[in-house]
Amino acid sequence: MFRWRTGAEGVSGPSETEIKPDEDDPRYPGAEAGRQPGERNFGDEHFESITAVLGEDMYLSCIYLGGNSIDSSEWKQQISSKKAKRLAGFINGRPFQRDNFSLPVSLTNLTIQIRVTGVEVEGEYTCEFESPDDTYTGTVIVTVLVKPEINITLNAEAINGTQYQSVSCSAINGRPEPQISWLVNGHPPSDFPFIEVVNNTLPSNDTFTVSSVLRFPTHLQDEDNVTCVVEHRTLPQPTVTTVRVETYTRPNVTIKAEMVQQEDGNDFWVVSCISSGGRPDTDISLALNTAEELERENDTDSDIQRVSVRLPVTEYGGHNITCVFDHPKFTQKESQALTLPVFYLAPGQLYSDLEGNSNDFEDVELQEEETEAVIRLEVEANVPRYNVICKKDDGPLPESVKLVDKSLRLQGPVDLQHAGLYECIFSYQHLTAVLRFNVTVKPIQQVPPTIRVDLRTEDGRRVIECSADDAVPAANMSWLLPEGVSEDFWFNSTSHNGSHSVRGFVLLPPCLSWELTAECVINHPAFEKPENRSITLPLCAHPNITVNTSTEWRQGLKYTKVQCSVDSAPPAAVITWHVRNTNNSIDSLVETKQQADGLVFARSSVHFLSSLYAGQNLTCIVKHPSLEAEEERTINIPVHKAPLLSASVVRQQDSHLWLAVCKCTGECFKTNLAWDLPEKNERQTSVHTEYERNSVNVRVTYEFPLDRHEGQNLTCVYHFEPGVTQRRTVHVPRYYISSLRVLNFTTPLQSRYSDQPVVYRLSLDKNHHNQKILLEIEGNVPEYELSCKRSDGSFVQTEGSAMIFQSELAELNKGLYTCWASFCHHTATVSIQVEVTTRLEQLALTSMICISSALALVLISVIILCVCCQRNSRKEHKEEYLSALTSLMQDPGSPEVKKPAVTEKDSKESTPMINYSIVIDIKSTV
Repeated sequence: MFRWRTGAEGVSGPSETEIKPDEDDPRYPGAEAGRQPGERNFGDEHFESITAVLGEDMYLSCIYLGGNSIDSSEWKQQISSKKAKRLAGFINGRPFQRDNFSLPVSLTNLTIQIRVTGVEVEGEYTCEFESPDDTYTGTVIVTVLVKPEINITLNAEAINGTQYQSVSCSAINGRPEPQISWLVNGHPPSDFPFIEVVNNTLPSNDTFTVSSVLRFPTHLQDEDNVTCVVEHRTLPQPTVTTVRVETYTRPNVTIKAEMVQQEDGNDFWVVSCISSGGRPDTDISLALNTAEELERENDTDSDIQRVSVRLPVTEYGGHNITCVFDHPKFTQKESQALTLPVFYLAPGQLYSDLEGNSNDFEDVELQEEETEAVIRLEVEANVPRYNVICKKDDGPLPESVKLVDKSLRLQGPVDLQHAGLYECIFSYQHLTAVLRFNVTVKPIQQVPPTIRVDLRTEDGRRVIECSADDAVPAANMSWLLPEGVSEDFWFNSTSHNGSHSVRGFVLLPPCLSWELTAECVINHPAFEKPENRSITLPLCAHPNITVNTSTEWRQGLKYTKVQCSVDSAPPAAVITWHVRNTNNSIDSLVETKQQADGLVFARSSVHFLSSLYAGQNLTCIVKHPSLEAEEERTINIPVHKAPLLSASVVRQQDSHLWLAVCKCTGECFKTNLAWDLPEKNERQTSVHTEYERNSVNVRVTYEFPLDRHEGQNLTCVYHFEPGVTQRRTVHVPRYYISSLRVLNFTTPLQSRYSDQPVVYRLSLDKNHHNQKILLEIEGNVPEYELSCKRSDGSFVQTEGSAMIFQSELAELNKGLYTCWASFCHHTATVSIQVEVTTRLEQLALTSMICISSALALVLISVIILCVCCQRNSRKEHKEEYLSALTSLMQDPGSPEVKKPAVTEKDSKESTPMINYSIVIDIKSTV
């Protein structure tokens, strides 16, 4: 029993098994014993089919799973029905392989790899396993596929003037036969206008070559690409190849005629046939209804085609020109035609502008003394231009008559020399037209003018008007003004029904500093001498000038604002500023306003830092036409005096906080005043401002607990001017409370060996009222608070620096009392043991103390006497005695304890001198 498996890389064949390397091959993942997918039992010979691809690897796998011992195993390729070719295997335990076959894995696992290098690999393969008892075989049929080579080309050809395109797509040397299809715009091509020709080449070398040609006329194809789709068993997905093809675009066609003037003055028509935006190029032809051969110009600029001819305008007037356009996108040729115009030139009518309107004249009549007469010459023509030549009485025109813009203009007054026969000739190329007309001059009758002088005000200025109306001819006018007057004058004239009016205007300032007389002078032929008219302008009122000053604080700096106001007659006064002894310029803000009474209000304001001009004079300079000289108003900018600065520190009432006060008196600004404190301190400051007549008082306060700045200096800073500051320093005292003492008679109850606070013992009389325990602190605090309480936590009445017991005392008043004296964060405590006794108890206790003290004195005296006696003993015992006495004074124990050892002889001699030392330690308490 064995299992076999076959496969080829990347290709699926008709076999039911997978076409891939064997899963049991130890060179690939998943080859594990006991997990054998595709396991098969073979009794007789078994056949299997697989597909391989030329140029890729193929795997053949055959595994024996029986229990018999295998002597040899091998793969064979069947050459014929009677002949087989040995490929790879094991003989006598030794592996072998031939050609492109790899060595098998083992004697029972005939898995081999084959490189498919040709179609001859195709055929029947047999695996054999030989045991001492039997032979086991399996057969696989291998089919070889060949991937085709794909090629696509594009060709174009013209047949009978029509362009065709052919797209050829080939699948070369494929096995089995490839399939080719076409897509145009994502869909199979229609039968019209597409033609598909398929050519299948007979098998050569066991492969097939298939070619397909898609042919279509270019002008019927609007898509710019064609796609070839090749399908084959070796391709996981159809191969899609797209090629771009040529397409046609319909052009825009037109005909156009333009006139061109050459340097020699001759005009030509340029007629153009134009095609734009077409693909391919348009076939353009130009036809003219004449037998003469014309020179054509062809021009191609990007996507514009142009065919042009040049025609003289004098020869081709009225001719028809036709443009014929031919393009593959046209179903038939398109034609466009135009007719060149025929030019003509004929004289027209005369128009005169003498009276401001237009009238038709055969002859022209002019009025004597008329000025700026105009005779307009008109022609009827369609020519692009023409020339005009005029003459008078077969001679040149008078010097005062000019031909301007095809009109005759008579410069200056009309007189009799302007009368006569005028002839104007209009010409263009070979065309001419003549216009003849007679000019007559009508003499005038003199009429003197009506004279009037008027004064008025316009736009803030005075206007003097002098008029000479209804005169024949027009009067001449002039002005006489005093010297030094800047005058602005002008004249205008009008005519009506043959009479003329002249007006003269003089523009003068609305206000003058002196009285002025203006005189209007009129000359006319009807006057024997010139007529004069005069008018007098009065002197203007003197302006009213006021100056106001104010100050303000901004960002800690003092600024001064000065306003100079002027009420005057028009025009508004001109205001400037000047500072003595300085070149600094001051920016000013100027405003003007027209008032109801006819006066003009002008105001100029300057705003500056007061320190810049402190102590200097600021001058307002006013200029006005009513003033013969400038007027000035001067003010003095006061010096900014340094303010008075003071600082103090006090303890606040009913508060544990202290208050540092810094006061600025004078011209102070609140943001300039501050306490200079260390950075880590919280700034609990406040600012208070008080305004008086000429000063501003600012007070900055700072609250703080005493322990924050005790013993330190606090500095108050005022920034007076940029770079200038004032400082005031105040010292915060350093306080202390070293202890709290009891002034009553007390005795301490503390052992000399204890580290606990001292407790003072005090006796009070049980039968007395208003008994006090007086307390006193040692320290430098100005005041302190005293509080006392019993050991049970209840407070005791205090008055001043004393603890008071108002009523008679009882046993419950005995005990331990604790008192505290405090000032801010400074405190001191004392503990008092209060005993309540009667007078008899105190007397008995005093007696006991006295008796104890007397006994102690007696004992001490005995001891001193014994010492003196010892000193009078034998000299040989002096040192020993002194040593014993010294030991007695140093140690309260018996001197025998530390006495050195002595001999028996010494002992006998010293027997009469035995000494006794008694140390009495008496401790008494009250």
